[in-house]
Amino acid sequence: MPPEPQRNVKIKVGLLGINHPHARSHLRTLELIDEVESISAWDEGEVVLDVLKKENRPKLETSPTTLETVLNRADIPVVVCLGQNNRNPDLIIRAAGAGKHILTEKPVASNTRDLSSVLATVRHAGIHLGIFYTWRHNPIARDIRAMIEHGAIGRVMTVESRMVTSQVQHRDPTHWLFKKNVAGGGILSWLGCHWIDLIRFIIQDEVEGVSAMTGTLNGVAIDVEDTATVLMRMKSGAIATLHAGYLISMSDLGFNRASYDTYLCFRGLKGHIEWHPTEPDAPVVLETSAPGWCTTPRRELKYALAPSEAYGGLYGQEFVRQFILSAMRKDPPPNNGDNALQVLRIIEAAYQASTHGRFVKVEEKE
Repeated sequence: MPPEPQRNVKIKVGLLGINHPHARSHLRTLELIDEVESISAWDEGEVVLDVLKKENRPKLETSPTTLETVLNRADIPVVVCLGQNNRNPDLIIRAAGAGKHILTEKPVASNTRDLSSVLATVRHAGIHLGIFYTWRHNPIARDIRAMIEHGAIGRVMTVESRMVTSQVQHRDPTHWLFKKNVAGGGILSWLGCHWIDLIRFIIQDEVEGVSAMTGTLNGVAIDVEDTATVLMRMKSGAIATLHAGYLISMSDLGFNRASYDTYLCFRGLKGHIEWHPTEPDAPVVLETSAPGWCTTPRRELKYALAPSEAYGGLYGQEFVRQFILSAMRKDPPPNNGDNALQVLRIIEAAYQASTHGRFVKVEEKE
Protein backbone atom coordinates (compact mmCIF):
# COMPACT_ATOMS: atom_id res chain seq x y z
CA MET A 1 0.00 0.00 0.00
CA PRO A 2 1.27 3.54 -0.71
CA PRO A 3 2.05 5.67 2.33
CA GLU A 4 -0.74 7.79 3.75
CA PRO A 5 -0.63 11.45 2.67
CA GLN A 6 1.16 13.64 5.19
CA ARG A 7 -0.74 16.84 5.92
CA ASN A 8 -1.19 19.47 8.62
CA VAL A 9 2.11 21.18 7.82
CA LYS A 10 2.03 24.79 6.64
CA ILE A 11 5.26 26.77 6.25
CA LYS A 12 6.67 29.85 4.61
CA VAL A 13 9.61 29.39 2.23
CA GLY A 14 12.38 31.74 1.13
CA LEU A 15 13.48 31.77 -2.52
CA LEU A 16 16.98 33.23 -2.79
CA GLY A 17 18.02 34.04 -6.37
CA ILE A 18 15.48 34.86 -9.10
CA ASN A 19 18.02 35.24 -11.92
CA HIS A 20 18.92 31.54 -11.92
CA PRO A 21 17.82 29.75 -15.14
CA HIS A 22 15.54 27.45 -13.13
CA ALA A 23 14.24 30.03 -10.64
CA ARG A 24 10.78 30.40 -12.17
CA SER A 25 10.38 26.62 -12.40
CA HIS A 26 11.26 26.24 -8.73
CA LEU A 27 8.92 29.08 -7.81
CA ARG A 28 6.10 27.35 -9.68
CA THR A 29 6.87 24.11 -7.85
CA LEU A 30 6.59 25.83 -4.47
CA GLU A 31 3.31 27.43 -5.54
CA LEU A 32 1.85 24.00 -6.31
CA ILE A 33 2.71 22.46 -2.93
CA ASP A 34 -0.17 22.61 -0.46
CA GLU A 35 2.15 22.76 2.54
CA VAL A 36 3.74 26.01 1.28
CA GLU A 37 1.73 28.89 2.68
CA SER A 38 3.74 31.76 1.18
CA ILE A 39 7.04 32.50 -0.56
CA SER A 40 9.41 35.37 0.22
CA ALA A 41 11.68 35.97 -2.78
CA TRP A 42 14.98 37.83 -2.80
CA ASP A 43 17.52 38.70 -5.46
CA GLU A 44 20.26 41.27 -5.88
CA GLY A 45 18.55 42.40 -9.06
CA GLU A 46 15.54 44.35 -7.83
CA VAL A 47 14.18 44.92 -11.34
CA VAL A 48 13.57 41.24 -12.05
CA LEU A 49 12.07 40.84 -8.58
CA ASP A 50 9.69 43.76 -9.19
CA VAL A 51 8.55 42.16 -12.44
CA LEU A 52 7.84 38.91 -10.63
CA LYS A 53 5.81 40.61 -7.93
CA LYS A 54 3.55 42.23 -10.54
CA GLU A 55 2.52 38.83 -11.87
CA ASN A 56 -0.51 36.93 -10.61
CA ARG A 57 1.18 34.85 -7.90
CA PRO A 58 -1.03 34.62 -4.79
CA LYS A 59 1.61 32.86 -2.67
CA LEU A 60 4.37 35.34 -3.44
CA GLU A 61 4.86 37.96 -0.73
CA THR A 62 4.98 41.44 -2.23
CA SER A 63 6.49 43.44 0.62
CA PRO A 64 10.09 44.70 0.13
CA THR A 65 12.74 42.40 1.56
CA THR A 66 16.47 41.88 1.91
CA LEU A 67 18.59 38.76 2.25
CA GLU A 68 19.11 39.54 5.93
CA THR A 69 15.36 39.91 6.44
CA VAL A 70 14.61 36.50 4.94
CA LEU A 71 17.38 34.76 6.90
CA ASN A 72 16.34 36.42 10.18
CA ARG A 73 12.67 35.48 9.89
CA ALA A 74 11.81 32.73 12.36
CA ASP A 75 8.67 31.88 10.35
CA ILE A 76 10.76 30.84 7.31
CA PRO A 77 12.36 27.46 8.16
CA VAL A 78 13.18 26.40 4.56
CA VAL A 79 14.95 28.32 1.79
CA VAL A 80 15.77 27.49 -1.83
CA CYS A 81 19.28 28.80 -2.64
CA LEU A 82 19.86 29.61 -6.33
CA GLY A 83 23.12 31.54 -6.44
CA GLN A 84 25.66 31.47 -9.25
CA ASN A 85 27.96 28.47 -8.82
CA ASN A 86 30.83 30.52 -7.41
CA ARG A 87 28.57 32.45 -4.98
CA ASN A 88 26.10 29.73 -4.04
CA PRO A 89 28.36 28.23 -1.32
CA ASP A 90 28.45 31.52 0.59
CA LEU A 91 24.68 31.85 0.26
CA ILE A 92 24.16 28.32 1.61
CA ILE A 93 26.63 28.85 4.46
CA ARG A 94 24.80 32.04 5.49
CA ALA A 95 21.45 30.26 5.35
CA ALA A 96 22.79 27.31 7.35
CA GLY A 97 24.19 29.72 9.94
CA ALA A 98 20.67 31.12 10.28
CA GLY A 99 19.34 27.60 10.93
CA LYS A 100 17.48 27.26 7.63
CA HIS A 101 16.90 23.95 5.88
CA ILE A 102 18.15 24.34 2.32
CA LEU A 103 17.27 23.11 -1.15
CA THR A 104 19.75 24.08 -3.84
CA GLU A 105 20.64 23.52 -7.47
CA LYS A 106 23.33 21.26 -8.81
CA PRO A 107 26.32 21.33 -9.00
CA VAL A 108 25.99 23.40 -5.75
CA ALA A 109 29.46 24.96 -6.13
CA SER A 110 32.03 25.62 -8.84
CA ASN A 111 34.59 23.26 -7.22
CA THR A 112 34.86 20.47 -4.68
CA ARG A 113 36.82 22.59 -2.21
CA ASP A 114 33.93 25.02 -1.78
CA LEU A 115 31.36 22.22 -1.73
CA SER A 116 33.29 20.41 1.02
CA SER A 117 33.17 23.61 3.09
CA VAL A 118 29.42 23.80 2.54
CA LEU A 119 28.90 20.23 3.72
CA ALA A 120 31.03 20.79 6.83
CA THR A 121 28.94 23.84 7.72
CA VAL A 122 25.68 21.99 7.09
CA ARG A 123 26.73 19.10 9.31
CA HIS A 124 27.76 21.47 12.08
CA ALA A 125 24.48 23.39 11.82
CA GLY A 126 22.43 20.19 11.93
CA ILE A 127 20.14 21.27 9.10
CA HIS A 128 18.84 19.47 6.01
CA LEU A 129 20.48 20.07 2.63
CA GLY A 130 18.72 18.81 -0.50
CA ILE A 131 20.03 18.91 -4.08
CA PHE A 132 17.90 19.14 -7.22
CA TYR A 133 19.23 15.92 -8.74
CA THR A 134 15.59 15.14 -9.41
CA TRP A 135 16.13 12.49 -12.10
CA ARG A 136 16.91 9.95 -9.38
CA HIS A 137 13.33 10.49 -8.15
CA ASN A 138 11.83 9.77 -11.58
CA PRO A 139 9.55 6.69 -11.33
CA ILE A 140 11.01 5.22 -14.53
CA ALA A 141 14.56 5.53 -13.20
CA ARG A 142 13.48 3.81 -10.01
CA ASP A 143 11.78 1.00 -11.95
CA ILE A 144 14.94 0.43 -14.00
CA ARG A 145 17.01 0.35 -10.82
CA ALA A 146 14.61 -2.25 -9.34
CA MET A 147 14.73 -4.40 -12.51
CA ILE A 148 18.53 -4.43 -12.46
CA GLU A 149 18.60 -5.09 -8.72
CA HIS A 150 16.29 -8.08 -9.22
CA GLY A 151 18.45 -9.62 -11.94
CA ALA A 152 16.61 -8.62 -15.13
CA ILE A 153 19.84 -8.18 -17.12
CA GLY A 154 22.30 -10.06 -14.93
CA ARG A 155 25.61 -8.51 -13.95
CA VAL A 156 25.96 -5.03 -15.44
CA MET A 157 28.82 -4.79 -17.93
CA THR A 158 28.35 -1.39 -19.58
CA VAL A 159 26.24 1.75 -19.47
CA GLU A 160 25.87 4.02 -22.50
CA SER A 161 24.53 7.52 -21.87
CA ARG A 162 23.92 10.63 -23.94
CA MET A 163 23.02 14.16 -22.83
CA VAL A 164 22.93 16.32 -25.95
CA THR A 165 21.09 19.62 -26.13
CA SER A 166 20.84 22.94 -27.96
CA GLN A 167 23.92 24.77 -29.15
CA VAL A 168 25.27 27.64 -27.06
CA GLN A 169 23.99 30.20 -29.58
CA HIS A 170 20.43 29.32 -28.52
CA ARG A 171 21.24 29.75 -24.82
CA ASP A 172 22.91 33.18 -24.53
CA PRO A 173 26.73 32.81 -24.70
CA THR A 174 27.14 35.77 -22.30
CA HIS A 175 25.40 33.93 -19.46
CA TRP A 176 27.47 33.08 -16.36
CA LEU A 177 27.01 29.38 -17.14
CA PHE A 178 29.61 29.80 -19.89
CA LYS A 179 32.19 31.63 -17.76
CA LYS A 180 34.72 29.30 -16.12
CA ASN A 181 35.53 31.60 -13.20
CA VAL A 182 31.82 31.63 -12.26
CA ALA A 183 30.43 28.24 -13.31
CA GLY A 184 33.55 26.14 -12.79
CA GLY A 185 32.80 24.02 -15.86
CA GLY A 186 30.52 23.69 -18.85
CA ILE A 187 28.26 20.95 -20.19
CA LEU A 188 29.51 18.38 -17.67
CA SER A 189 28.83 20.48 -14.59
CA TRP A 190 25.51 21.89 -15.84
CA LEU A 191 23.81 18.91 -17.53
CA GLY A 192 26.16 15.92 -17.77
CA CYS A 193 26.16 15.84 -13.97
CA HIS A 194 22.56 14.56 -14.01
CA TRP A 195 23.52 11.41 -15.91
CA ILE A 196 26.66 10.83 -13.82
CA ASP A 197 24.47 10.94 -10.72
CA LEU A 198 21.74 8.82 -12.29
CA ILE A 199 24.10 6.07 -13.49
CA ARG A 200 25.51 5.73 -9.97
CA PHE A 201 21.99 5.63 -8.55
CA ILE A 202 20.49 3.11 -10.97
CA ILE A 203 23.28 0.51 -10.98
CA GLN A 204 24.19 1.21 -7.32
CA ASP A 205 27.88 1.43 -8.10
CA GLU A 206 30.59 4.06 -7.70
CA VAL A 207 33.03 5.50 -10.23
CA GLU A 208 36.60 4.36 -9.56
CA GLY A 209 38.31 6.48 -12.22
CA VAL A 210 37.81 8.25 -15.54
CA SER A 211 39.29 9.03 -18.92
CA ALA A 212 37.87 11.95 -20.87
CA MET A 213 38.11 14.33 -23.78
CA THR A 214 36.54 17.79 -23.70
CA GLY A 215 36.39 20.60 -26.23
CA THR A 216 34.99 24.05 -26.90
CA LEU A 217 33.66 23.68 -30.43
CA ASN A 218 30.51 25.84 -30.75
CA GLY A 219 32.42 28.73 -32.31
CA VAL A 220 31.25 31.32 -29.79
CA ALA A 221 33.23 33.21 -27.16
CA ILE A 222 32.97 30.95 -24.10
CA ASP A 223 35.74 29.48 -21.95
CA VAL A 224 34.11 26.25 -20.72
CA GLU A 225 33.71 22.92 -22.50
CA ASP A 226 30.64 22.61 -24.70
CA THR A 227 31.42 19.05 -25.82
CA ALA A 228 32.66 16.09 -23.77
CA THR A 229 33.04 12.33 -23.76
CA VAL A 230 33.74 10.64 -20.44
CA LEU A 231 34.70 7.00 -19.94
CA MET A 232 34.08 5.78 -16.38
CA ARG A 233 35.43 2.62 -14.77
CA MET A 234 33.01 1.55 -12.04
CA LYS A 235 34.21 -0.21 -8.90
CA SER A 236 32.41 -3.39 -10.00
CA GLY A 237 34.48 -3.39 -13.20
CA ALA A 238 31.61 -2.18 -15.37
CA ILE A 239 32.38 0.56 -17.92
CA ALA A 240 30.12 3.57 -18.41
CA THR A 241 30.29 6.20 -21.13
CA LEU A 242 28.80 9.69 -21.26
CA HIS A 243 28.55 11.76 -24.44
CA ALA A 244 27.48 15.32 -23.58
CA GLY A 245 27.32 18.48 -25.61
CA TYR A 246 25.60 21.64 -26.72
CA LEU A 247 25.22 20.22 -30.23
CA ILE A 248 21.68 20.55 -31.59
CA SER A 249 21.61 23.24 -34.27
CA MET A 250 17.82 23.76 -34.42
CA SER A 251 16.10 24.71 -31.17
CA ASP A 252 13.83 27.20 -29.46
CA LEU A 253 15.64 30.01 -27.71
CA GLY A 254 16.24 29.89 -23.97
CA PHE A 255 17.15 27.39 -21.27
CA ASN A 256 13.67 26.07 -20.48
CA ARG A 257 12.53 25.42 -24.07
CA ALA A 258 15.72 23.84 -25.32
CA SER A 259 15.81 20.68 -27.44
CA TYR A 260 17.28 17.46 -26.05
CA ASP A 261 18.56 14.13 -27.34
CA THR A 262 19.05 11.81 -24.37
CA TYR A 263 19.64 8.10 -23.98
CA LEU A 264 20.56 5.54 -21.35
CA CYS A 265 21.28 1.87 -22.03
CA PHE A 266 22.25 -0.64 -19.36
CA ARG A 267 23.83 -3.82 -20.73
CA GLY A 268 24.32 -6.95 -18.65
CA LEU A 269 25.32 -10.57 -19.16
CA LYS A 270 21.66 -11.54 -19.56
CA GLY A 271 20.15 -8.61 -21.42
CA HIS A 272 19.81 -4.86 -21.68
CA ILE A 273 17.44 -1.97 -20.85
CA GLU A 274 17.05 1.10 -23.11
CA TRP A 275 15.51 4.43 -22.06
CA HIS A 276 15.09 7.75 -23.87
CA PRO A 277 14.39 10.01 -20.83
CA THR A 278 13.27 13.15 -22.69
CA GLU A 279 11.04 11.30 -25.17
CA PRO A 280 7.81 10.60 -23.24
CA ASP A 281 6.28 8.51 -26.03
CA ALA A 282 9.28 6.19 -26.37
CA PRO A 283 8.94 2.94 -24.43
CA VAL A 284 11.51 1.55 -22.05
CA VAL A 285 12.75 -1.63 -23.75
CA LEU A 286 13.91 -4.67 -21.80
CA GLU A 287 15.42 -7.62 -23.65
CA THR A 288 16.45 -10.48 -21.40
CA SER A 289 17.42 -14.12 -21.12
CA ALA A 290 17.67 -13.96 -17.33
CA PRO A 291 16.02 -16.70 -15.25
CA GLY A 292 12.64 -15.55 -13.98
CA TRP A 293 12.41 -12.95 -16.73
CA CYS A 294 13.02 -14.89 -19.96
CA THR A 295 9.43 -16.12 -20.36
CA THR A 296 8.93 -12.63 -21.80
CA PRO A 297 12.26 -12.05 -23.54
CA ARG A 298 11.27 -8.63 -24.89
CA ARG A 299 9.17 -6.06 -23.07
CA GLU A 300 8.21 -2.57 -24.16
CA LEU A 301 7.09 -0.61 -21.12
CA LYS A 302 5.00 2.50 -21.66
CA TYR A 303 4.76 5.14 -18.93
CA ALA A 304 2.32 8.02 -18.55
CA LEU A 305 3.76 10.22 -15.83
CA ALA A 306 1.28 12.43 -14.01
CA PRO A 307 1.38 15.96 -15.44
CA SER A 308 2.46 18.95 -13.39
CA GLU A 309 3.90 22.41 -14.04
CA ALA A 310 6.49 21.71 -11.36
CA TYR A 311 10.21 21.42 -12.11
CA GLY A 312 10.67 17.76 -13.06
CA GLY A 313 6.93 17.13 -13.25
CA LEU A 314 4.83 15.69 -10.44
CA TYR A 315 7.69 13.56 -9.14
CA GLY A 316 9.80 16.72 -8.87
CA GLN A 317 6.98 18.41 -6.98
CA GLU A 318 6.76 15.43 -4.62
CA PHE A 319 10.53 15.51 -4.08
CA VAL A 320 10.32 19.11 -2.85
CA ARG A 321 7.28 18.32 -0.73
CA GLN A 322 8.98 15.36 0.90
CA PHE A 323 12.07 17.46 1.59
CA ILE A 324 9.94 20.04 3.38
CA LEU A 325 8.13 17.38 5.41
CA SER A 326 11.38 15.62 6.33
CA ALA A 327 12.89 18.89 7.51
CA MET A 328 9.86 19.81 9.60
CA ARG A 329 9.58 16.35 11.13
CA LYS A 330 13.33 15.83 11.48
CA ASP A 331 13.25 12.71 9.29
CA PRO A 332 16.17 11.78 7.01
CA PRO A 333 16.11 13.97 3.84
CA PRO A 334 15.30 12.35 0.46
CA ASN A 335 18.73 13.41 -0.84
CA ASN A 336 21.82 15.12 0.56
CA GLY A 337 25.03 16.87 -0.42
CA ASP A 338 27.29 13.81 -0.30
CA ASN A 339 26.09 12.63 -3.72
CA ALA A 340 26.62 16.10 -5.16
CA LEU A 341 30.18 16.16 -3.85
CA GLN A 342 30.92 12.78 -5.42
CA VAL A 343 29.50 13.90 -8.78
CA LEU A 344 31.67 17.03 -8.70
CA ARG A 345 34.73 14.91 -7.85
CA ILE A 346 34.04 12.78 -10.92
CA ILE A 347 33.66 15.88 -13.12
CA GLU A 348 36.90 17.41 -11.82
CA ALA A 349 38.65 14.09 -12.47
CA ALA A 350 37.29 14.20 -16.04
CA TYR A 351 38.76 17.68 -16.54
CA GLN A 352 42.13 16.47 -15.26
CA ALA A 353 41.97 13.40 -17.49
CA SER A 354 41.24 15.52 -20.56
CA THR A 355 43.99 18.04 -19.77
CA HIS A 356 46.69 15.45 -19.07
CA GLY A 357 45.55 12.68 -21.41
CA ARG A 358 45.51 9.96 -18.77
CA PHE A 359 43.25 7.86 -16.54
CA VAL A 360 42.46 9.71 -13.30
CA LYS A 361 41.32 8.00 -10.09
CA VAL A 362 38.31 9.50 -8.33
CA GLU A 363 38.68 10.40 -4.67
CA GLU A 364 36.80 8.12 -2.30
CA LYS A 365 33.61 9.18 -0.53
CA GLU A 366 34.25 10.47 2.98
